[in-house]
Amino acid sequence: MVKLLILLAVLGAASTLEVHRCGDDYPHPTLVTVPGCNVMPCEVPNLTDFNFSVRFAPPTATNTLTVEASARLGDFNVPYETPEHLRDGCANIDASCPLAAGQEVTLTGTAPVEAPLTRVTVRMRFEITGDGGAKATCFAADVRLI
Repeated sequence: MVKLLILLAVLGAASTLEVHRCGDDYPHPTLVTVPGCNVMPCEVPNLTDFNFSVRFAPPTATNTLTVEASARLGDFNVPYETPEHLRDGCANIDASCPLAAGQEVTLTGTAPVEAPLTRVTVRMRFEITGDGGAKATCFAADVRLI
């Protein structure tokens, strides 16, 4: 089982990163930063930490935020499990829940990258939902494991 543990962390000196949209029905974040990366794919050494931050404004009021991550290698889904301690988005934002509709927040975190392969590019997709699965934001980033 591939174990890529990648989630959210903020560093002030990071550059804004143009990321992929998840689709028209998902709100796109206002800002995504990845330290040391301003053009995809972002290179991430295996067995190190991958950090990024995402700024967004949920379109509906919510008491909760849930983070789910997935990975694809070409046309194939790569087994990926979001670490339990990072799933609670309210524990990883620069405000506190509940959130009002349109309230901008930055979600941050960090997690280790552990994969049996290197020199491959995976597309990591991060979906953040609110109460009842309401779509708060979603984006995908290309990550090259080195």
